[in-house]
Amino acid sequence: MRNIRYDGGHPAKRTFQAVRIAVNEEIANIEPAVDSVVRILNPGGRLVAISFHSIEDRVIKKAFVKFEKGCLCPADFPVCVCNNKPEAKVITRKPVYPGKEELAANSRSASAKMRVLEKL
Repeated sequence: MRNIRYDGGHPAKRTFQAVRIAVNEEIANIEPAVDSVVRILNPGGRLVAISFHSIEDRVIKKAFVKFEKGCLCPADFPVCVCNNKPEAKVITRKPVYPGKEELAANSRSASAKMRVLEKL
């Protein structure tokens, strides 16, 4: 018979994760960090971001899309007047997950998601 209490890890795992994220202000620091790195990348340089939590992944995805977007004009404008150009290109549309070999060697990588952005 399986011990239900320990299926999926210790019950306090998510609580301590939430406390760590809040104390370190991890979510609030992701977007400024991505912005800083993209600004200093050389053309053709790539930024690889690995997230371990769905909220982190969402913030990274939105930050990447922001740099890929060209025009910032409102949707109801018939012609672009901002002349804004994309700064980067998202290489991975969907996140890359660890393979079987990585999971066998490192069980903690199970929640990892990798995304890649290339500076234009």
